[in-house]
Amino acid sequence: MTNNSYSAWSRLFIFFGLLFFATNLFAAIPIREASLQGLSAVEARRKVLAASESFLGTRYRYGGIDRNGMDCSGLVYASFRNGLNYETPRTAENIYNWTEKISTDELQPGDLVFFVTAGARVSHVGIYVGGGRFIHSASDGPSTGVIYSRLDESYWSRTYRGAGRALPLDSEAAQVLADGWSGETGGNPIAGRGEVNETATWANSGLFTGFGAAWSWGGFIEGAPSAFRGVSLLATAGYKWNKYRVGLELRPEWDLALGVFRLPLTLSAGTDIFQGFIGPVYTFGEPSLSISGGERQYTGGGALLGELGFSAAFPQINIQKGMLSLYGELAWQPYRWEEGESFSFKPDFTANFRVSTGVRYLWKL
Repeated sequence: MTNNSYSAWSRLFIFFGLLFFATNLFAAIPIREASLQGLSAVEARRKVLAASESFLGTRYRYGGIDRNGMDCSGLVYASFRNGLNYETPRTAENIYNWTEKISTDELQPGDLVFFVTAGARVSHVGIYVGGGRFIHSASDGPSTGVIYSRLDESYWSRTYRGAGRALPLDSEAAQVLADGWSGETGGNPIAGRGEVNETATWANSGLFTGFGAAWSWGGFIEGAPSAFRGVSLLATAGYKWNKYRVGLELRPEWDLALGVFRLPLTLSAGTDIFQGFIGPVYTFGEPSLSISGGERQYTGGGALLGELGFSAAFPQINIQKGMLSLYGELAWQPYRWEEGESFSFKPDFTANFRVSTGVRYLWKL
């Protein structure tokens, strides 16, 4: 075989080799400055971190890439897309192959951290935010969805595979990252010496407290003043798990229809959206209802009664360490008509049934 034949076969081999390995060669190249559309290295990292922080509290959903739910690689994809208009690979393993590998000691906010949680391949990814912490979308454990975690937690240190760099890092960016800077969403994902200010962590387990105010409605059943029946306040404290919470609630209420002030102390339990509550209520004043036939009197003034109710909250907006939401309540307070009176549906239902809508803010301690 001639030298020319060998040369032709060599060129053909190189050509097909390049075709076969092109994807892997490209995947190993992270985002370069030319792809940042004029942003500096530190601005690019700031935008990615701010975008990732905006998803805190989003539930876990396999294959998801938006606020309706996202998985771990979906969070990375959405953060780079929203922050830089750049589309990353879509799986944790492909993102790992795409990044420039760095040592853990080189980690800077905006770099990526990878884990092997099942099998032998990289199966989980998060965005490093400084201070040994990272933001990610967890599918299992005491807290799921988009949360902050620490690299030194037993599970994550045990499954840690390594770190990767997708964004450029120059001397200016390194200095800014060392000094700390504020996130664009109003939070402060990097503060002081790279420590994380845990904002919007309502999704995590722990103690919480909160307050609220509501408008009680009337006007559609006999004896209630039109539209406005009264107001109620809410002060609560309790403990939240991943999906459920319990709390003790003090909920003072002014009832214009009955002319009384109530002071319920209730125990609530349920999810972030739906809760039931029950507890004793002390009534100040003598309850009476104005109806067409005159005043209808009820027993229970100055007495310890009870309250049973149900509430629903929507929509839920994560703000700092808490959650702001509108909520509605249906409650039953068992006042009895005076002896000698017979049951009358409209006034007696009005006296005992309360419908309220309001706003509340609950935050983690």
